Amino acid sequence: MEMARQAAGPGDTTHGGLVVAYAGRPAAPGLDARSVLLRDVADAGDAERDVPPDVVVARRGATSQQSVAEHHVIDRAPTVVTDPGPEPVDERVFNPIGFRKDWDHPVVDLARLVDRAGPGPVTEGVVAAARAFQGVRLPADTPTADVLALAISGVPVVTEGVLDVAPPLAAALDAEVDLDDPLRREEHSLAVRRAAFDHHSTLAWRSALASRAGVRHVGLPAVSALLSTKRPEMLDFALRQVARQRGAEVELVLAAHGFEPDRDAVRRALGDRPHQVLTFDGSAFFGDVLTAAARAASSEVLLKVDDDDWYAPDAVHDLLMARRFSGADVVGMPSEFVYLHANADREALTVRRRHPSELFARFVAGGTLLLDRGTLHALGDFRRVRRYVDAQLLSGVEAAGGRIYRTHGLGYVLRRTGAGHTWQRDDEEFRRPDIVASEWPGFQPSLALEVDPLDRTGPDSTGGS
Repeated sequence: MEMARQAAGPGDTTHGGLVVAYAGRPAAPGLDARSVLLRDVADAGDAERDVPPDVVVARRGATSQQSVAEHHVIDRAPTVVTDPGPEPVDERVFNPIGFRKDWDHPVVDLARLVDRAGPGPVTEGVVAAARAFQGVRLPADTPTADVLALAISGVPVVTEGVLDVAPPLAAALDAEVDLDDPLRREEHSLAVRRAAFDHHSTLAWRSALASRAGVRHVGLPAVSALLSTKRPEMLDFALRQVARQRGAEVELVLAAHGFEPDRDAVRRALGDRPHQVLTFDGSAFFGDVLTAAARAASSEVLLKVDDDDWYAPDAVHDLLMARRFSGADVVGMPSEFVYLHANADREALTVRRRHPSELFARFVAGGTLLLDRGTLHALGDFRRVRRYVDAQLLSGVEAAGGRIYRTHGLGYVLRRTGAGHTWQRDDEEFRRPDIVASEWPGFQPSLALEVDPLDRTGPDSTGGS
């Protein structure tokens, strides 16, 4: 067990402060490997126990709550749970790493797939074999554990019958999808894997137990989004991208670079979301501005965002999800979708590029960099540069032996206006035939973006960070 833990890397495997014991049954795979196994539920209230559990998970029909004595350490009796629901799936084992946007074979029956990988339940080998198929067809009697393993891994599945899963996951699995369309297929995969993670991962399982016991549990960590901008005309747009985030606690640290923002307008745009407003002289180094914003942030997890790019409502959540299952030092999205503003030679276009995702990589989009404060500090903070601050950071992580994970690119759209970017590049470079998967006229993002009609194009900005 210890060899496996060392090989898998540190990652985000903390239990969030919830102490769980088990009576008459073991812990689920990947969950509470060193937890206390009790002979009887009543043993949880033993006054001689120095570390009493908050929750005791027991087999159905176990002794009732009344048989557990109040413990003097926690001033209450540990909560007994005999119906915790389906066993959670270990997100460090079953996850979207290795997802393929294409496929070699049509939809396959699960029985045939399992036979190819070896008899028994769905394993990592079965998931790896499923990557080559357009999807997997599940019979009505598929064990719930197999459904969850495939779902949280992002394998497109075709189901029938009633499933013993959380309603949001059942709805995602039942949604009609055209698996012949690679983009619709990936959108479906994302909706399913997100619902499985939110309701059936070990993190979700512990959170549900904590809620039933009425005790504190730390799930996905809070995030401080660092927004440095020189463009007051882009501020309203950028604030809307932050304000609409869901599934994560997000603080905004706004670093106004060369102008004084209307603080009341910022407050109105963000509503109840916590935020800070910092101002800097226009001559300050971009890297210094971001470092100051990072030091002012209240969260231990930091996210660099850009002022002119689009972010799906689940963008921060999905980055945290990828951080959880990958254990990477830095997590980000690819600039897979790019919106090119109109110019003298062409109309506006949305380009989807051939960016592989759900893999460890050397590069992710600079407007999606998520990392811990400690990691940033160990790198010496953001480098004192005027541009290419993202490249400096990623290069530093790689030089230090860190790992960079690139999750899906459906929830982010990079905007190119032809000028005013710290990342200087000819817009036509984004349309090279060898990297373009699709092009559409106008603004045509993935459905996962759930774009606000107010933000379908945004102002044509022409300068700044």
